[in-house]
Amino acid sequence: MTHETRVEHFYSYGVENYGTFHDNYLNFGYWSPGVTDFVAAAEALLERVGTAIGLAHDSVLLDVACGMGTQDRFFTTRFGCRTIEAVDLTAKHIEVARARHSVPNVHFRVGDACHLDFPAGTFTHVVAIEGIVNFNTLERFFREVERLLCPGGRIGVSDFFIAREPRHRVERVLLRCCAAAWQVPPENVVTLGAYRTILERAGFEDVAVDVVSDRVIPGYMAEQSRPEARQDLYAIRGPVIGRMGVLIDRLLYHLYRAGLVGYVIASARKPSTGGGI
Repeated sequence: MTHETRVEHFYSYGVENYGTFHDNYLNFGYWSPGVTDFVAAAEALLERVGTAIGLAHDSVLLDVACGMGTQDRFFTTRFGCRTIEAVDLTAKHIEVARARHSVPNVHFRVGDACHLDFPAGTFTHVVAIEGIVNFNTLERFFREVERLLCPGGRIGVSDFFIAREPRHRVERVLLRCCAAAWQVPPENVVTLGAYRTILERAGFEDVAVDVVSDRVIPGYMAEQSRPEARQDLYAIRGPVIGRMGVLIDRLLYHLYRAGLVGYVIASARKPSTGGGI
């Protein structure tokens, strides 16, 4: 079984049962002081990423790991993007997106983030909200994005990183267990400095990283720990996979509290070397 097949299986469980839970948003959210609503936090995260890369009415956007498509409705409504190509590895996500979000300028398709069937220089902007952690690999994805962006085009991502190196065997084991359970390739388990280097090595400049761990992970965990939310997740994903998801969340939260794992919003620009779309 390939890595991509394992990732699709992991995210496919219970998709048909989601209904309107969390408005089908799958991201961790950005939890400003006083925010307690998941949808508001999820959209605040999208707002920060979209603003960081200058999304606007004339943007030709590639959204990679689009989930069930709700975020593309948001990008269209908030920023007025001219066109959005929304891609996800999980076929069930795309089925839901097509059924629930009939927007003329948004096109949903199944695809592998690291091997996309678009001509070079197609897009002005690319976003990847969290799903990037599962891509095989982070570096291959950034190189593919560099190919797909027009000169001067921008990429914006929200992602996880290693805030410090493990200090002993127990921390190393816990980090490996979390990555393995979450279908994260070892090559994607990198420090913030390495993250920046990978972007630059792929050909990007003006790399900016905004560490927002404390505004993301605790709020998400508080929401997921509510008894009502937990019971909904068990009903959606089933008792086994639902509880596995809870265990992964708890392990991630432990690693965050130990100072091992952080959350970043990163943006970068492809050099303006002429041409365009």
